[in-house]
Amino acid sequence: MSGFFEFEYKGLNILDEVSTVEVAIDDNHQVIHIYDINQVVEPEFNFSTNEFQMSDGFFKMANLIYKKRFSVSPDQTVEQWINEKVWIFYGSKKSIIKYEGSQIVEIPKGWDLAKENEQGHLLYKKYFLRVI
Repeated sequence: MSGFFEFEYKGLNILDEVSTVEVAIDDNHQVIHIYDINQVVEPEFNFSTNEFQMSDGFFKMANLIYKKRFSVSPDQTVEQWINEKVWIFYGSKKSIIKYEGSQIVEIPKGWDLAKENEQGHLLYKKYFLRVI
């Protein structure tokens, strides 16, 4: 797939062990794909609110990517940059979670890559095939 920039990010997982996350940035569609099976940066489920929330690990990684990217506007904050992207997490529980415009949605199982992409999820085939 052209237009993708891939790299690895190392961070602490929920057990405070160093783990690796794979990241693919699709600048053409403003989507950042994250393959995280060790719970380093994926959204956490908050049982008191029954909703997902972004983890501290995510904000650390996003801040690092923000500082390293050259296409960032100098008058743009990290929060603005995060919210203008679509973040798709291919996760530890064989799940796919989408974070867009400060909303977190779990994409229901029973995935079909072509169908999901038609619905606007823009899934990354390389990571998608690992979680199905």
